[in-house]
Amino acid sequence: MVSQRRPNMEYYAVVSGRIDEPTIFSSWGDAHPRVTGCSSVHKAFVALEDAREYTKSKGVKEPKEVIKDGAGETTPPRGSQAFYAVAHGRKPGIYPYWHKSTEPEVKEISGACHKRFRTRSQAEAFIEDWKESFADVWRRRIREGLDQRLQPYDMKLGVEGILHGPDEQTQDEVALDEVKLDKLSLKQEE
Repeated sequence: MVSQRRPNMEYYAVVSGRIDEPTIFSSWGDAHPRVTGCSSVHKAFVALEDAREYTKSKGVKEPKEVIKDGAGETTPPRGSQAFYAVAHGRKPGIYPYWHKSTEPEVKEISGACHKRFRTRSQAEAFIEDWKESFADVWRRRIREGLDQRLQPYDMKLGVEGILHGPDEQTQDEVALDEVKLDKLSLKQEE
């Protein structure tokens, strides 16, 4: 598919959300799980300096920066092929077109995460960034539960009730904050 759209947002200033400190990310895959389904303050920018100015306007003097190689260079040149990555949607993957291939995978999916890229490797990295960030958000949530003296029911570490297959549709796509800790097989210490 030939790309004819505006430049990609390349930098994501996250002032609050599932973060330890205000952070500017260069990957929406890194930022998305930290701001979706929870109370957050964040904004996307084309330029890194604009993201820095935004955090300053929110009272943050020096935000943490997570800037990846190739940041700022993901917009496909006008008239070139684009790669559409779906990190969270009906069927995660990389698609060649927006209409009739990518759009149906994200339309009406609560918290869907997708973006277009210049190269296939950028699209693949985006999906991996999202997976790592999603897993990190859950790791932190589990740690919070353990710190609150909750314990695992067993050590089977099943993910049923948290994750579902790409062909399985949940009754209502559930946001991260709506998933209860009990689905993580933790119990209150007695």
